[in-house]
Amino acid sequence: MRSGALRIALIYLAVSLAWILVSDRMLTVYQHILSPAWFVIFNDSRRFIFLSVTGYLLYRMIRANEKKLIESERHSRIRDDENRKLGTILTRVNNLIIITDKNNYISWVNKAFEDFTGYSFEEVAGYTPATFFIDGESGIDELSVILRHKKVREAFATEVNCRKKNGEKFCVHSEYTPLFDDNKEFTGYIGVYNDITGLKQKQIEAGRQIEKLKEVAWLSSHEIRRPLANIIGLTNLMKVTPLMDEKIRILDSINRSAGELDKIIHVINSTVGTELEDAPPPAPSS
Repeated sequence: MRSGALRIALIYLAVSLAWILVSDRMLTVYQHILSPAWFVIFNDSRRFIFLSVTGYLLYRMIRANEKKLIESERHSRIRDDENRKLGTILTRVNNLIIITDKNNYISWVNKAFEDFTGYSFEEVAGYTPATFFIDGESGIDELSVILRHKKVREAFATEVNCRKKNGEKFCVHSEYTPLFDDNKEFTGYIGVYNDITGLKQKQIEAGRQIEKLKEVAWLSSHEIRRPLANIIGLTNLMKVTPLMDEKIRILDSINRSAGELDKIIHVINSTVGTELEDAPPPAPSS
């Protein structure tokens, strides 16, 4: 608004100076040509023309400036309305949301963030997310990734280890989007965080179960083979042995190998049974 008023004043001043210089020059020339009566008429006309022209120019410039102001106010109202709607949406979603300024200081958080982490907006405003939110012990590598992406102002996603106000740790999948104003100037980032702690725990449990199953597979392919091979070999030997005493000794060896095989099978059953008991129940079908 100030720039518009200044522009009008400068244009008015320039037109006035130009008219004064030109009309004064004309007045000097016509002073020796016109009669006194016509000279008075010419001088009065000069003033009237000056007032009419400058008044019209002022009117046009003020009207143009008013239109710009009205259009600017309309865009401002639309933008404010959109911001209110967006704020309402962001407040009601279940995801944790943090908005930071161009210096990476927190400027806004939604209610879900406050409820989940235990931190109020007043406690975190003006600080970086790493100060309160990102776990300093296990989140150092993730923090370096975040800062590297933010430095070039690009959208990105990553997983971050975080902590609540009470010290409880959790893991989130985070998506970061840079924010720009109407002049394409960078204003900060919006971060949307989705708690994946349960999913990560299931992944860890699944990995542990896989390792146990690998152990079972190794027992099945190696440990079982030895007593089983002994039983097969001793059985074949028993078929061709005519002496009863020798057959009794072979039966004793078969019995020992069978006992060894039974122990291995018991270990496998125990391992598999434990894993099945510890496994989380399957999700209900939709």
